[in-house]
Amino acid sequence: MPPPYDKSKVTAVIPAKDEAEGLAKIILEVKKYAGEIIVVDGHSKDNTKQIVEKLGATYLLDNGKGRGAAVKLGIIKSNNEIIVLVDADGSHEISDIPLLVTPLLKKQADLVISSRRTGGSSDMRMNFDGLLRSAGSDLLVMLTNHKFDSHLTDILYSFRAVNKSKFRSAKLTSNGFSIEQEMVIKFLEKKYKIKEIPSREKARAWGESKLKTIGGIELFLKLIYDLYLR
Repeated sequence: MPPPYDKSKVTAVIPAKDEAEGLAKIILEVKKYAGEIIVVDGHSKDNTKQIVEKLGATYLLDNGKGRGAAVKLGIIKSNNEIIVLVDADGSHEISDIPLLVTPLLKKQADLVISSRRTGGSSDMRMNFDGLLRSAGSDLLVMLTNHKFDSHLTDILYSFRAVNKSKFRSAKLTSNGFSIEQEMVIKFLEKKYKIKEIPSREKARAWGESKLKTIGGIELFLKLIYDLYLR
């Protein structure tokens, strides 16, 4: 791990909904890099709660409003200033957590985002649906960069680390899947320090995706609102 790294200063927040098939594996891997693990359950119908409690992580039940609300709840309830957000579907390169966290530990960044554009993705499908998602993601990045004269490559990837105080001061409103892009926009507005690292997105290892392609339209409309209409 790149020095200095102190996992006792790191909280991992893992939103999960019906991911019991591989949740234990994720928690055990994340334990190597985070002193506190909070799993925010989206009212799963499987044994998510039992798995979390057996492995000694903190279990929270979300308010049923969506992924963004779950992320906000986990961060607010954390006991550390440095938060790493990890999905429960096995698609994140967990060993990259120190690369995300170290710039925060060194106070070189307030938000560190993993980029699939520089790290690659095994989840990209060469069909209409996959190409539409990829093009849509690039469009959102382009509009954001144009607005703030920034040079980001990926604003949607959920694998990231963030400073809790800065996150709370950003006052994010999204309760859904637009939480990641809103986080970037609000941090750029406040001129907080954002850094990107390359990280490869693996294919979902189990379960089914909760984000449907139609959801991309909602992401686009939310971005336009946040950039130009607020």
